[in-house]
Amino acid sequence: MSERELEILQFLADGLKNCEIAAKLFLSEGSVRNYISSIYSKLNVENRASDVKKFRMAQ
Repeated sequence: MSERELEILQFLADGLKNCEIAAKLFLSEGSVRNYISSIYSKLNVENRASDVKKFRMAQ
């Protein structure tokens, strides 16, 4: 996983919304959605809750 994907994953775990992540990283919401889609694919999950759960278990 790329550094940017890990950064976004941490923001997801912190409970930030896509628009908040976009503002913090100076990205469009579309870019954030693309990163999240890539993260879901790499972690083999289908939603934010499963994504965050796997992330927290790995820490």
